[in-house]
Amino acid sequence: MQRIAAMKAIPLIVRLVAAIGGGYGVSAGLVAVAALALPAMTAMPRSEAVVLASMLAFLVYLALLIWAFAEPRLTRLCVVLVAAGTASWGAALGLVRLASGG
Repeated sequence: MQRIAAMKAIPLIVRLVAAIGGGYGVSAGLVAVAALALPAMTAMPRSEAVVLASMLAFLVYLALLIWAFAEPRLTRLCVVLVAAGTASWGAALGLVRLASGG
């Protein structure tokens, strides 16, 4: 009986790890992109861009946490979080390389 209960807990643990870790990774990647892109596209000082991006990240992280538990399919959740995290961090790396000239 305990083995059945443990098998039912595994998807919940995976969902928790994906929501907390994946949501943090995606929101941190989006902060990096926004902090690099805002000063380049607007007349906003870099320090204000970092603060604005950090504040918006709280909303993004909250939305991802809520969506992680509202999404019925665990596979879709994991795929979307991995894809969004990879895209955001790849864009941030691309912007850093673009800004440094190489």
